[in-house]
Amino acid sequence: MPLATEPQSRADFTTRICLESPSESNPYIAERRYIAGYDVAELWRNCSYVDALLVLLTGELPSPAQRRLVEVFLIGLLNPGPRHPAVRAAMLAGVSKTAPEHLLPIGLLTGSGSQGGALEVEAAHAFFSKNLDRDPLELADQYLGQQRPIPGFGTSYGEPEPIWQQLATDLLDVMPDHPVLRWCRAFSRVLQQHQQGWLLPGLAAAVGMTLGLGTRETLGLFQLAIAPGVMAQGMEQTHQPISSNPLLRDDQYDCASD
Repeated sequence: MPLATEPQSRADFTTRICLESPSESNPYIAERRYIAGYDVAELWRNCSYVDALLVLLTGELPSPAQRRLVEVFLIGLLNPGPRHPAVRAAMLAGVSKTAPEHLLPIGLLTGSGSQGGALEVEAAHAFFSKNLDRDPLELADQYLGQQRPIPGFGTSYGEPEPIWQQLATDLLDVMPDHPVLRWCRAFSRVLQQHQQGWLLPGLAAAVGMTLGLGTRETLGLFQLAIAPGVMAQGMEQTHQPISSNPLLRDDQYDCASD
């Protein structure tokens, strides 16, 4: 992969991701841009968005199976729904007449936390990385016996959420022989017997590891995946009157007494 041009001052950056060829008439604008050695113009002419995205993240064009894995993942997370904290935050900000250009950042900031967010993706990625050589049954028994939370798995409102279990099945079926997904399938089957299922951050971590992405890149992929739903549902609320989602009265709060 090509390096960018040598920095001209200490303030300049070097990158192995992007190389720009300057215009002959103006050295401050780009004539061509390359991502990991691939001409961006050739990518937009000949490749899909998923192809170009994986070139950006991995430095290589994907195999057909990798492409399909990411397509399913991106569609599955396209809109995690109004109950997801990131989407909910954008919706509340939208109906409250927050400036529309702020809605996506607000949602993604909320979705960066540990409640179904990027920090939970990070924890799941670390959990998989540490335990892929462990026996799934033994590992599950250890965590369940100690009543310890299992990163990337659990329940929603008391039981596994069916839509995420279906997405998990379809994702695992794309590359069933990949060692990461094969281990994840075995581990999740053990947990199913104990009414534990996949959570969204666990799916993101499994996909990132299958692609060979590190923890930081995986949580970034997760944020990118949920961004369309955060944006669309937040923008939808900007067209609603603020009275469509009124605040609770004081007597409707359930507060502990002092």
